[in-house]
Amino acid sequence: MKKIQNAVFITGAGQRIGYYLAKSFLQQGDYPVLFTYRTHRSEVDELKALGAIGFQVDFTAPNALPKLIQQVSESAESLRAMIHNASLWLSDETIAEEGGEKNFNALFQLHVEVPYALNRAFTPLLQSASTPLKDIISLSDANVNRISADHIAYVASKAALQSMTKGFAKKLAPNIKVNDIAPALILFNEGDNEAYKQRRLAQSALGIEPGAEVVWQAVQYLMNSPYTTGSVLVLDGGQK
Repeated sequence: MKKIQNAVFITGAGQRIGYYLAKSFLQQGDYPVLFTYRTHRSEVDELKALGAIGFQVDFTAPNALPKLIQQVSESAESLRAMIHNASLWLSDETIAEEGGEKNFNALFQLHVEVPYALNRAFTPLLQSASTPLKDIISLSDANVNRISADHIAYVASKAALQSMTKGFAKKLAPNIKVNDIAPALILFNEGDNEAYKQRRLAQSALGIEPGAEVVWQAVQYLMNSPYTTGSVLVLDGGQK
């Protein structure tokens, strides 16, 4: 199989924002798409039907990272961009009730260890891209800048991701730009009740559910900007 060139690699693209980003890149048609997913869904089939190459992976499983790195290296000759979207949202109460240390470790594994390892492993693929700009983009959380009493571990892991992103921005400059997008409310989940929705909407000045399009716009800005690296682009609608 001939290796693809100048691909965009997205983790956690089997649903929601990751799926939207992958589909948007495919519809744009400028770059081939590689993506990971944990659970098979109809969205995965749709992305593959559009030409994307998908890898099913549970990043918390033993030896998952080395296997994925090998699969991507066998599929792509170069990467235009890498987007760390895979995420796990757990409250401290859930961590304590449903797995304790295992769930705590999973947060830092997915939000810190995986991006760190992939950045190091795929730097040569990014450097090999024929495009003038190369990018690594992580998705953290706007709540890093707020105090949370209920999601201490989750927010701490996202804060570590932001810090790591800034470190790689210095390490990989000037050849590769490294930035972070920090979203607040983007999409409600199915089953969210009206009272919860209204409470969340009231937390921002703009008071809307913006949808995944705003994350796509942020990704496009960062990828097209030749003078932005080491930044955290907050998408919070003017969080109060």
